[in-house]
Amino acid sequence: MKIAIECKDLILERALILFLKEFLVLKKDCDFIICDEKLDINKPQFLINKYSPHLSIPFSKEELLSSLYSFDKALKELALKLAEEKKKSLEDKIEKIANEFRISYENEIDKAITSLKQRLIKAINEKI
Repeated sequence: MKIAIECKDLILERALILFLKEFLVLKKDCDFIICDEKLDINKPQFLINKYSPHLSIPFSKEELLSSLYSFDKALKELALKLAEEKKKSLEDKIEKIANEFRISYENEIDKAITSLKQRLIKAINEKI
C-alpha cells in the first residue's frame, strides 16, 4: 500500500504522517491519496473528515489502518475486475478477427480447389 497525504488541516496531516510513515511515497508514486477535502486530481482519494464515508474524525490508529486496508483492498478488487473486463473484451476482438480470417481463408481455399478442379477436368477432357 503506497500512500500520499495532502491535508489542509496540518494537525491531521502530521498525525497521519506519524501513523503511516512506512506507507508514505510521493504523490506521483502512490496508490491513493489521503485528504481532508476532495482534490481535483486523477488518483483515488481516501477522505478523512467529519462527514466522510471512509473515516470520520476522531479515529484511532487501528481504525485508520483497518479503513485504509479495506479501501486498498477495494481498489485492488476494482482494478482486477476492470482488467478482467478489458481482457475479455480483447479476447472477444481477437476471436472475431480470427473467425473473419478463417472464413476468408476457407473461401480462398475453396476458390483455389474449384479452380484446380476445373483445370484438371479441362486437361483430362483435352487428352480424351
